[in-house]
Amino acid sequence: MAVGVLACLAAACTDVSPLQPSSGGRPYELLVTGSDSTAVALVAEGMRAFVVDGLPQAEPAFDVNTIVAPGLGQATRYARNIVVVSLVSDSLLKPSITYERDAYARPQLILHVRAASAGQLRDSTADYLRTLSYQFGRHELLCGVAQLRKHHNEQAARMADSAFALRLWVPDELNKTKCGRDFLWWACETGDVVQSICVYRYASATLTAAQALRKRDSIMRQNIPGEQPGMYMQTNRRSVRGRVTRDLLELRGLWEMRGDAMGGPFVSHSFRQGDSIVTVEAFVYAPARSKRHIVRRLESSLYSAKAAKDS
Repeated sequence: MAVGVLACLAAACTDVSPLQPSSGGRPYELLVTGSDSTAVALVAEGMRAFVVDGLPQAEPAFDVNTIVAPGLGQATRYARNIVVVSLVSDSLLKPSITYERDAYARPQLILHVRAASAGQLRDSTADYLRTLSYQFGRHELLCGVAQLRKHHNEQAARMADSAFALRLWVPDELNKTKCGRDFLWWACETGDVVQSICVYRYASATLTAAQALRKRDSIMRQNIPGEQPGMYMQTNRRSVRGRVTRDLLELRGLWEMRGDAMGGPFVSHSFRQGDSIVTVEAFVYAPARSKRHIVRRLESSLYSAKAAKDS
């Protein structure tokens, strides 16, 4: 099954080699560099336009910095994520992309964008920008999975294995647990931020977004009540976006507490397991806070999910 596909590739973000230093910068921080200031500015502007799907307010997908320089020097070569922009040949019909992984530090991804001119970068379709966004986003998810491999809640891993025959790496700090019928929930409350991951299962031979949302509302209403009678979690259906990759259904959008002002983003992965569907979901409550890093770290946990027999 498709679950765990990122986890099996996570060797790209394993422990730092003794011959290489740790890369600098925070997750999802991006450096755009090159000798042509116009070209560097165009690529940086394009990368700043990407936002994270499924959040209540628009948040940039990357923190983008720029340095105009003819090459990677001592101050830039150890950055975590790098775009090197080069204007090379009038014969290029469109911008091209090549990559290097862990060239100077670990974890590190360097993508080289080559174009005939700054005008070509401006006038071409945004395909190369989407490729950059996808590759850097995937790289950071891989690194998140690799970190969870080393540091995760061992008790939660045993519970997921026992109840669902599932390998799942939940962040250490999610140490509050609730168990129900075919349902597990781990949570952490720090100040005004609540982070949660849950796993649930229901009988079904089909996997569709419509059914997954109906089951989500039913199961969450039963297992995650509000503070007062009549309060329960539900999905804001208009906010939901989904995609299917092989046999994995990914949904992301907003949840809200009926009868209360609580709400926030969620991401879920659903997949077949015999005659059932298993869903692994992360959701966050963090009013008046940036949610990008919180959601993405929890999302790495979803990508760690894998049938225990395949681990």
